[in-house]
Amino acid sequence: MKKVFAFLILCMALALARILLMVLAVALLLALVHAFVTRPRETLVFLGTLILSSLAVAQPIAFIGGVVMVVLAALLTSRLKRSERRRLAPNR
Repeated sequence: MKKVFAFLILCMALALARILLMVLAVALLLALVHAFVTRPRETLVFLGTLILSSLAVAQPIAFIGGVVMVVLAALLTSRLKRSERRRLAPNR
């Protein structure tokens, strides 16, 4: 009977740990939503950094591809803005 009670206590402890982890996850999600509402740019930079660092650890080839895509997007955006400024600027 002692083994049964020990098993039930262990099950209750694991269930309590699971509930606490779920509460922590919900609290972190709410904190992320609050950060996104108050400071969207910094939050997006944080999420991008988090995603890229997890890719670098898990799959280095995907990380290299992600960095290349971000650099290409930045270059294309800067060139489009520059060409738009030239087109809108008056000729002197």
